[in-house]
Amino acid sequence: MQKQQGLTRFPQGSVGELWTVSYPLMISTLATLLMLFTDRIFLAHYSLPALNASVNAGTLAWAFMGGFAMVTAMSEVFVAQYNGSKQHLRLGIPVWQMLWACAFSLIFFIPLAIWGAPAFFGGDRYADLEIKYFRLLMIFAPSYAILTAFAGFFIGQGKTQMMIWLAIIANVFNILLDWLLIFGVDGWISELGIEGAAIATCFGYCFESIVLAFLFLKKDNRLNFGTAQWHIDWAEMKKCLKIGFPQGIFVTLEIIGWAVFYWMMTALSEMHITISSLCQSILIFFSFFCDGLNRGSAAVAGNFLGAKQPQMVYKVLRSGVMLLIPFSLSTSLIMIFYPEIALQIFFFENGTLSQIVSIDSLKMCLILSFFYLFFDGIRWVLGGLLTAAGDTLFLLVFGSLSVWLFLLAPLYWIVVKNNLAVEYAWGLAAIYSFVFCAAYYVRFRQGAWQKIDLVTPSHTEAQWPTLSDESTPKDPTA
Repeated sequence: MQKQQGLTRFPQGSVGELWTVSYPLMISTLATLLMLFTDRIFLAHYSLPALNASVNAGTLAWAFMGGFAMVTAMSEVFVAQYNGSKQHLRLGIPVWQMLWACAFSLIFFIPLAIWGAPAFFGGDRYADLEIKYFRLLMIFAPSYAILTAFAGFFIGQGKTQMMIWLAIIANVFNILLDWLLIFGVDGWISELGIEGAAIATCFGYCFESIVLAFLFLKKDNRLNFGTAQWHIDWAEMKKCLKIGFPQGIFVTLEIIGWAVFYWMMTALSEMHITISSLCQSILIFFSFFCDGLNRGSAAVAGNFLGAKQPQMVYKVLRSGVMLLIPFSLSTSLIMIFYPEIALQIFFFENGTLSQIVSIDSLKMCLILSFFYLFFDGIRWVLGGLLTAAGDTLFLLVFGSLSVWLFLLAPLYWIVVKNNLAVEYAWGLAAIYSFVFCAAYYVRFRQGAWQKIDLVTPSHTEAQWPTLSDESTPKDPTA
């Protein structure tokens, strides 16, 4: 078995295979999320207003950044299915279409940075800090989408090992820059506070994008996988956007829903938003496992679907759940049995957390956050499988409605209207996660996703060359 051959040598859907593909993605995601988590830790030591502002502004910014990145990440789905169907010379084409989409996205993100920031946050408790943070993240937003577009080329083939070291190096840079830019260095670097946190995180995304671009354009990839096919292919772009936009809009609306959640917490009290900020920061940190498993499941399932083996997708689901169980047991140690470990991370210069919030309330919210994370992890695996099949319209319709119907509406009428404790808010979040997971499972069991065909060539696309494992690579420029 040759690792660099990726999923062309992995046809089993076993726990070991899914782990082999997913764990580098988990580490890569962990490094990406650790950038945000590190920002929160440094900002928690810098000032409480900076921490809370980063949660409010960062959540909304991530709605746009993450939503658009989900669109460009659809390169992974098409690469996986082309790889499974042995149309290897087409692997670079969907990546380039998503890169073109990133270039066009500047038309959206630049005005959003200039005029959107004051429109969203003007008059808020932390308005000045939120505007600065949001504006910088929007200016650099395409860099994260470019990262996911390039990453899709390697993930779709199961070639994920190199992403471990890339993510680690990028995260080291981010931690160093966080320390230097947030607090400054007397006589050398000005203290930038929350702006420094945004700059450090965006630099990490840009660094990873540049390295992946270099690897993507290597001669071997140009010859064997069509990565030199940089021209716009409107038919291919249409297919990518048709699958990607529902997923992207869903992610955007869901995260906007969570932004509204934190705005409600801010309106209730500083204690509500502070506890929610800490719970969200810990959830962000632990979600690396779910995100990596989501992308790994999509890559493995996409190869099976490209090879016309939909029955193997059910085995991928079982493997994903089996991997989630030991992870959940591990997280329960910190979030349920020994929450002091998590609480000690956030120690403010002006005193301990006990001087700011109720520790008992915080511990209960961590327990509720654990149940939220458990059900959300299963939902992420199911979402990866449905995305691999192209069943993203369901994700858009149900996902977009559920956050408003099953989370925000009860939150407003039960918690906000009655000024209840923050524990009730996170209890509703746990219930919402269970309902969301159950709906995904019902959709998956219905099997409508098996009827979707993403890679059968159309009349014009049939003229493109394919490259099987037995073919001899040829230089397209010869």
